[in-house]
Amino acid sequence: MSGLAPELEKLLVLQEREQRQMRLNKELGAWPNELKALEQKRAEVRAGAERKRLEAQNAEVERKKLELEAESHRAKVARYKVQQFETRKNEEFTALGTEIQREEKEVQEIEDRELDLMALGEKAKKDAAVEAEGAKVKEGELALKEEELKKKKTELETRLADLMKEIETLASGVEEGLLTKYRRIMANKKDVAVVSVEHGTNCGGCHMKLTQGSAIAAKSGKAGATCENCGRLLFWPVS
Repeated sequence: MSGLAPELEKLLVLQEREQRQMRLNKELGAWPNELKALEQKRAEVRAGAERKRLEAQNAEVERKKLELEAESHRAKVARYKVQQFETRKNEEFTALGTEIQREEKEVQEIEDRELDLMALGEKAKKDAAVEAEGAKVKEGELALKEEELKKKKTELETRLADLMKEIETLASGVEEGLLTKYRRIMANKKDVAVVSVEHGTNCGGCHMKLTQGSAIAAKSGKAGATCENCGRLLFWPVS
């Protein structure tokens, strides 16, 4: 930046540091969302493992229900057989025999369903165990990522604190009126306040053509030269 007015040199250094500050602030601003995404992933992992555990649990609950239902039908069979043994009436004996057959058929169907559920339950248990182990591994990976994120945040905060001290020192070395103007432009434009003249005729900020007076003022090294279109401060690039 040799050949530039000292005040412009100071402003350009200050601007570079403040742009760096904006980037750091942007990274820090993204940190909560990154952490939230990790938490969401952790919740999904846990939910997946819990679903598999509940599938295995529900299969066992249903199997026990069927077991109780089968026992109820077996009890009826036993009762009907006692009644059949005690009766002296042929019609009642036949009717009880029909009931016994019906109850035994119910028992058989329930036992078949129970076997199917046992197979499903065993598979669900194995799947749940695999899912739980996978979740443990994934949670470990997520914990490492979370630690990396926290470390990154601490590093960013340290760099930002150091940078802000440097910015404060640099700003104190700029003439007050020019600094106020620079600050006003930065607050308005949100990107850069000091730009070079492009091709000797255009503003490096808005890219509009400059008036001859603005271009001459910038070329002469005047610290307060501005673009009449966007208001940014201008400097003439040093070849």
